[in-house]
Amino acid sequence: MPGKIKALWYFCMVVVVAGFLMLAVRGEMNKASEKADAVYQSVAEKQKEIDKKTIQIDPIKLVRELNALGKYQEAVDIAQKAGERNPDRAEIQTWWGISLVKLGKRAEAIEHFILASEKDPTDEKAYLYWGLTLAMDKKFEDAIDHYRTVLEINPEHSNAYAYWGTSLSALGKLDEAVSKLEESLQLNSFNSNAYEVLIDVLYQQQKYERAWEMVHKARADNVALKQSSIDRLSKVSPESSQNP
Repeated sequence: MPGKIKALWYFCMVVVVAGFLMLAVRGEMNKASEKADAVYQSVAEKQKEIDKKTIQIDPIKLVRELNALGKYQEAVDIAQKAGERNPDRAEIQTWWGISLVKLGKRAEAIEHFILASEKDPTDEKAYLYWGLTLAMDKKFEDAIDHYRTVLEINPEHSNAYAYWGTSLSALGKLDEAVSKLEESLQLNSFNSNAYEVLIDVLYQQQKYERAWEMVHKARADNVALKQSSIDRLSKVSPESSQNP
């Protein structure tokens, strides 16, 4: 085979082989692209299903359950997502704030209680926890203002009276505290918090007989009391002398 023809033959073979290689590579790239598209489509479909399920779940219920399990950061994350989807829903802001309180982020929590009260001025839970958060920071007078608001919304809110009485006790206004705590128990005779604080206030006032009366009443209503409170009362006034 003459040299020129041989060279041309080799050149043609190279072109043919290169062409086959290019086609093969292009085919593999197309297959890879198709596979990537299929994976992306599958992931997108799964994400849509997750989003649908997430929307169907009541976010308030989920946040409450997470708080009950002590998963406060997860509760905050869920509340945040729910708040972004439902910016006008006051209850979400309230539970977002409650979750932040449990994380110890009280200043941030108050911002959400404020938002909740602006979106729904009748959201008694927002005002109640706003007051409790202020009380945690020893701002008892401000806390009482919020308990008053709760009672304007719902005059039969036993806990609002109980927390009001607790703040009055912290301020040293013991007689007023007793009055509010008794009002709390009139509305709910099973309010353990009201019993606990009332017994403590009566102890401070040295009204031991009356304190024991409240202990006996709580027991009659099957309300559990802290043993430490009973032990402290027993040291200054044995129970047997008050309950023959």
